[in-house]
Amino acid sequence: MSRDEKNETEDLLSRRMSSGSASAAEKQSQAPLEAANDPSTDTEAFDPITDPIAEDSPEHSADAKPSTGPVRVAPAHSTNPHSQPATASTRAAEQNAAQKSAGPGSAAAASTADTGATREVPQNARTAVMSEADWAAVSKAATSTDARDPEVPERRRSVLDVIGTIWIMLATPFVLLALAVRFVASGIFLKFEYFRPGFPADQFGFSAADREHYGTYVIDYLHNFDSRRYLADIVMPNGEPIFISDELSHMADVKGLISLLYLVALVGIIGSVLFGIYMCRKNGSGIHAGVRLGSIFSIIFMAAVAVVAVLGWDSFFRGFHKVFFADGTWEFYADDSLIRLFPPQFWVDAGIAGGGLFVLLAIILFLLSFTGHRKRRALRKARKDAAAEV
Repeated sequence: MSRDEKNETEDLLSRRMSSGSASAAEKQSQAPLEAANDPSTDTEAFDPITDPIAEDSPEHSADAKPSTGPVRVAPAHSTNPHSQPATASTRAAEQNAAQKSAGPGSAAAASTADTGATREVPQNARTAVMSEADWAAVSKAATSTDARDPEVPERRRSVLDVIGTIWIMLATPFVLLALAVRFVASGIFLKFEYFRPGFPADQFGFSAADREHYGTYVIDYLHNFDSRRYLADIVMPNGEPIFISDELSHMADVKGLISLLYLVALVGIIGSVLFGIYMCRKNGSGIHAGVRLGSIFSIIFMAAVAVVAVLGWDSFFRGFHKVFFADGTWEFYADDSLIRLFPPQFWVDAGIAGGGLFVLLAIILFLLSFTGHRKRRALRKARKDAAAEV
């Protein structure tokens, strides 16, 4: 072979090798581009913010009326674990491919295609951020139109509620009366009476200090657990006993009556507390009705007593003693120690002070019974509205 033919052969081989290398490089560079444009290799996750949500309902015509019901939203994943909604870039590539193959006349039809179509992706493709259950919960909360009324507890009244209301109503006047008696039979009221201007002086020589000294023994006897000997041991400076036998017997009767009143009031308080705990349970009737009725009953009772006392104090005073004490045990002479320590004016003042305190406490209870009245009225109105809607 000549030198010229050898050179031509080498040039031909070089050109072939260079052309083969170029074609291989072009194929390698085109492979990533084709893979990027291949819809089956797009593993971009569905973005619930930027990508539109696919609707299960078919396309509506131009003359169709818009639906007023809840919108059903397709979840991010179907039940097929290998399918997911097409992303924006994939849909754009598919539309461009469809326009090139079908021509410019089909561009408008391609733009109105259903955006909720799904496509198959590899099994190991990256999944969406929200699960199907999360999308179902979000869709239900967003499209729900049910009107949810607030739960209104219904108050239930049982037999014990009725008994408790009656108990509180009847116990209220006894408790108030016990408080009024305890106020009158106290050292504070005794001192106020003996030293106030206008209180009648003792005709037989007791000064205000003497009255306070001996009267305090009587008050202490009414509230301690000692027998009548407690008063029998009290003597005057000359050694004579301050109280005679009839006075000691009467004070023992008074002590028994006051102790009975305190006992009834204590039982009433304990029962009211126990019934109150039960009645103030959840959805219970509450104690406001019993307290209100008891305060009203107490005011009416004291008003009736005040009318009788004003019309005739002496008749009222004697009638009271005839009811609670035996005849001949409560009448004394003017020079007896009980009359000197507790003259008629003392009992008039005690009746006014005790009755005024009784009524004042009853009014306070009456006002307290309206605590929470607006809330209870709103609940009753809500229950009526709920029953009307049903």
